[in-house]
Amino acid sequence: MNNHNLGSHHTGLALILSLLLLFVMTMLGVTSFSNTHIQERSASNARLQTLAIEAAAAGASDSISFFLNNPEAGDDQFCGALDHDGWTNPTDWVQSGTVGAASLKQRMYCLADVYPCEVDEVDCDVRPPRSQLFVLSRGEVLSEGVTVATRDVEVRVALASYEDPTAGCGALCFPACDYDILEFPSSPYFQIDGGGGPAITAPCQPMVEAIDDDIMDRRIGNYVGGIEVADAGSPWDTPATTEDFRSNVEDAAIAAQAEGECMTGCYFDGDLRDFGMSEYGTVDDPQITYIDGDAAFGGQITGAGILFVRGDLSWNGTPSFRGLMVTLGGTYVIDGGAHGGNHAGTVVVLNAPDDVNDDFGPASFFNLGGGWAQYNWDCQTLLDARTLLDSTGEALWDIDCEGAPENLYEADSSELTIVSWRENIGWRENIFIVD
Repeated sequence: MNNHNLGSHHTGLALILSLLLLFVMTMLGVTSFSNTHIQERSASNARLQTLAIEAAAAGASDSISFFLNNPEAGDDQFCGALDHDGWTNPTDWVQSGTVGAASLKQRMYCLADVYPCEVDEVDCDVRPPRSQLFVLSRGEVLSEGVTVATRDVEVRVALASYEDPTAGCGALCFPACDYDILEFPSSPYFQIDGGGGPAITAPCQPMVEAIDDDIMDRRIGNYVGGIEVADAGSPWDTPATTEDFRSNVEDAAIAAQAEGECMTGCYFDGDLRDFGMSEYGTVDDPQITYIDGDAAFGGQITGAGILFVRGDLSWNGTPSFRGLMVTLGGTYVIDGGAHGGNHAGTVVVLNAPDDVNDDFGPASFFNLGGGWAQYNWDCQTLLDARTLLDSTGEALWDIDCEGAPENLYEADSSELTIVSWRENIGWRENIFIVD
C-alpha cells in the first residue's frame, strides 16, 4: 500500500501561498509608500514654487519704489543710451527683504535699441536711441543655505504721461476695437517680441483685455513687451486714410510690375495660393506684393518689403517675411500647426469697409492647430519698405522708430507707471547694453 504524507504536502503548499501573498502585500505597501512620497514631494515643490512666485510678484508690484530708492543713475537723461552713465554693473542684485518664507532680491537694467541712419539724415549721430527701463524681481526659497526654488518677474517702468516711441503698431497690430475670433497658438514655440516696445497693440482697453484673456491661457511669457493700448496712427486711423494708402500701394505695385522689378510678381488680380519656394523680394532687394483678394502662403515662401492683401491672409509651412504685412479682409490665420518662420517688421490686421464712410469691421486672429513662429517688431525693415512708395505714400505711412523716454530720475511715484510685465525665465543679458 502507498503511504502518501498528505498533511506535509498541504502544509508546504500553504506556506508557499502565504509567502507569495506576503510578497504581493509587501510590494503593494512599498508602491503605495513610493507613490505617497512622490506626491508629497510634488506638493512640496509646488508649495515652494508658489512661495517664490509670490515673492517675485510682490517685488514687481513694488518696482517703482525700488527704482526711486535705488537710482544710482546720476545725471543720466536717457536710460540705456549709448553714453549711459547709470549702473556700472546692472547685473548686481539688491536684497529687498523677505516675503513670507521667501527672500526677495531685485535689480534694474536698460534696453537700448539703436536705429541706423536714413540716407542724408542730418545729425543722425546725435539722435538718442529708443530705450526702456526694466526692474527684475526674484523670489528665492532657501533650505539649509541652498536655493530650492526661484521665480523671476520682469516689469517695465515709464512715465505715466510718456508717449511710447512705438505708439502706433507693435509687432502685431489691431487698429480697430471690434473682433470676431481671437485665438492665439498654445505652442511654446510661438513668440511675438515687441523689440523693446509692446508685442501687440490695440486702440482700446476692451480689445487689449480680450487679447490678454486669451493669451493668459496660452503662454503669456511668449509675448515679450506685453499687450498695450496704442493708437495705430496713419494710415490706419480712419477708413478713408487706409483707402488712400491702399490705392497708393496698389498703383506702386502695378508700376513695378510693368517695369519688371518683381521676383515673383508685384500685382495679383484676385486670390493667390503659393505653397512652393517663391521669393517675394529679399532684404537687399525688397518689393511690393499686392494681392487683390485672399492670400494663402505655405511651403518655404520668403519675402521682404510690403505684403498687402486686400482679403484674408493665412500662413502654412515654413515661410518668412520682413517688412509690412497687411490684411484688409479682417482675418489672419496660422494654418495647420505651421512652422511659421521668422517674420520681422509689423503685421496689421484690419477689416476695411467697402465704403470709407463706414466704420472698420471686426477682425480675427486664430490658428488651426499648434503654431511655431516668431514675430519681431523691426524698425529697419519698415523703413526699407517705405522707400518703395512715392512721396505721397511715404507721407501717409507714419513710422516713429526714434525717440527716447523723458528723464525718469526726476519723477516721483505718482508720475511713474508699470507699462508691461512678464515672468522671466533666464535673464536676457545678451541683448542689454552694459557699461
